[in-house]
Amino acid sequence: MIHALENEKEIDMNFQSVLNQILVLFLTLVVGYLARRCNVFAEQTTKGLSSLLLKVALPALIIDSLQQSFTPELLRASGQILVIAFLVYAACGLLAFFVGKLLRAPATDIGVYRFALLFSNVGFMGYPVVNAVFGSEAVFYAAIYNLPFNLIVFTLGILIISLGGQKSVQKINARMFINPATVAVAIGFTLFLLSVELPRPVATTVSQLGSLTTPLSMILIGALLANTRIGETLGNWRVYVVCALRLLLIPLAIWSVLRLMTSDPLLIGVPTIIAAMPVAANTAILAQEYDGNSLLASQLVFVSTLLSIITIPLLAYLVV
Repeated sequence: MIHALENEKEIDMNFQSVLNQILVLFLTLVVGYLARRCNVFAEQTTKGLSSLLLKVALPALIIDSLQQSFTPELLRASGQILVIAFLVYAACGLLAFFVGKLLRAPATDIGVYRFALLFSNVGFMGYPVVNAVFGSEAVFYAAIYNLPFNLIVFTLGILIISLGGQKSVQKINARMFINPATVAVAIGFTLFLLSVELPRPVATTVSQLGSLTTPLSMILIGALLANTRIGETLGNWRVYVVCALRLLLIPLAIWSVLRLMTSDPLLIGVPTIIAAMPVAANTAILAQEYDGNSLLASQLVFVSTLLSIITIPLLAYLVV
């Protein structure tokens, strides 16, 4: 009886912790929205901050999260979580292709919808939420799970999101694989395999730069939303269809399948929670970079982040 009460109390604390984390992220987004509306910074500054995020803060976060000592157990778990990640992206890619057609959206919008279904907010929200639900041990799993994201989002993702835009990218080439995120993945994983610890001043610098990723991304999303009307944002029915798939159907499907494959709570829980994240912040940032519909992308990020205040704690309660 006492043990059951302790478990219930622990679950309630995890639920509250996750809810608090999501509220913090959403409130930071609101700060970015208000700052841009009040002209605290200009549109050109928004583009500069976007570049800083993609080329400095995010790579630093990736390297910092992979600073782990090598063990055979971690390597084996890394391989398992990596296979799961690739299978999830393959399944989500098929779903995104068919749903993109079924939505019958304008040609300039289809790529944004597909991108939103394929990529969740792994890097910006995934890490803090996984840490809140499962503890610091699970952050390494999240970092490994994130490897395919960094390889795909800046290659296939750019192809998808640029559809119908003036900067439409027609094919993948080798240069697309060389970008700050993929270089950071290569560096971080090599350091892990060799069990190399960065010198304390370098490690602290990398950690502090990486910690900018989450607040900076939320501020940028809020700033991008400052150019739209809230009525328009909340009135697009296609946005709600995509959000329902992104926040509920996809993570529940992953949870159901993984429960049949393994009993490891982290191998089940981490992919489920990451899949339950709202639409990737990169959706808005890359749409702006490649002349996609950045307004629609911002709407998807905004609405999915708003709804995730409810859905993520519920899913966390399910998997813990």
